[in-house]
Amino acid sequence: MPAQPLPKLKKKAAELLQKLVRMKAADQDGICQCVSCGKKDHWKAMDGGHFISRTYTNHVLREENIHPQCKRCNRFFTGCHDDYRRYMVEMYGEDYVEWLTDSKREIRKYTRAELEEFIAETKQAIKDQESRLGG
Repeated sequence: MPAQPLPKLKKKAAELLQKLVRMKAADQDGICQCVSCGKKDHWKAMDGGHFISRTYTNHVLREENIHPQCKRCNRFFTGCHDDYRRYMVEMYGEDYVEWLTDSKREIRKYTRAELEEFIAETKQAIKDQESRLGG
């Protein structure tokens, strides 16, 4: 079986990380809260919203850049960036948010080995969360 192209591996890694972030944010009933508007819903109904857009490769696989967002905020209100930023500053501090913003244009290229290891580790973390959430 031929190896998957790097862009496909990167996309798979990003999708798995978004799933993991939503699961980790969920309570024992599977409910998590949108970081922008506060809406509560099941983690499966939420998006993994990026503070720094996925178009900037430097932070695509950075867990602190991804948090649960309702589909309305993430898809139709461009991530409600001002509300998301307030959340990020409260969670991580102004210096970290400024660093994320300032470093977003740096190019980050992942190797096949890095992506494969990231995928394997993230899949295991998802299994752990599935156990915590009851399947």
